[in-house]
Amino acid sequence: MRNFFYIITAVLSLFESTYCSTRGDVTIIEATENIQYLSQKIATDYLFFYNKPADTLLKNQLSKNINNLQFFVADIADTTTDTHTKNILDYFTYRIEQIKQLPNQKTNESNARLILKYSEVLLEGAKSIAKEHKYKFSEEEKMLMQSKEIQYLIERASKYYMAFQIGLNRKNNYRKMQKAIKDIDDNIREIDIYRYPYQLEKKLKEVNRVWRINRDILVRMDEYSIPYLLLGSTEHIKKLLKDIEQYHKKNL
Repeated sequence: MRNFFYIITAVLSLFESTYCSTRGDVTIIEATENIQYLSQKIATDYLFFYNKPADTLLKNQLSKNINNLQFFVADIADTTTDTHTKNILDYFTYRIEQIKQLPNQKTNESNARLILKYSEVLLEGAKSIAKEHKYKFSEEEKMLMQSKEIQYLIERASKYYMAFQIGLNRKNNYRKMQKAIKDIDDNIREIDIYRYPYQLEKKLKEVNRVWRINRDILVRMDEYSIPYLLLGSTEHIKKLLKDIEQYHKKNL
């Protein structure tokens, strides 16, 4: 009888440990998704600010998103015990302190190139952390992550569009933007398969409609430059995707 009690206690302890581990992994993976998005968003913000350095709204938005990035880095730091993850977070902290200086400095091409570099460093680090904490997603979690992935990719495509517009490494940035467009197309096809309620189905159709317009702007960016039209429609798509994201969160 005593042995049986010990076995039950051990099983329950293992179950509790696994549950806590998975719950921590969920927190960390969602935070890495937000860091991936913000790594691209901050670069896009800076490149818009580079175009209009007197725009205080753009400057404030850039500073706000840098603070948001710091928040999610701290969120992972408070959750993880993994040494590899902590090392990456230490590097993030160092880079973020450098990024925080940019809104207060005079915009220049050197800083524009730096923010593109930093955005890739943050992205690679976030993906590496996510690999350390991966687990098998449920269907709802998979769709949630897919909607967040599209938001990140849209920002990534916008980043390369802006880099192209201001004349930074145009051939290479155009190639990277084309890759982001293909990834967006693939991810949208995935969420199109999911059966949503009527109201969300309408929003998904709107995502597809606006994305077709944005896609054309991006693909033909060497023919005309309309960054602020792109910015407005991109924000509209992301708002719709946030509604889809919230639907999957409620169903977890």
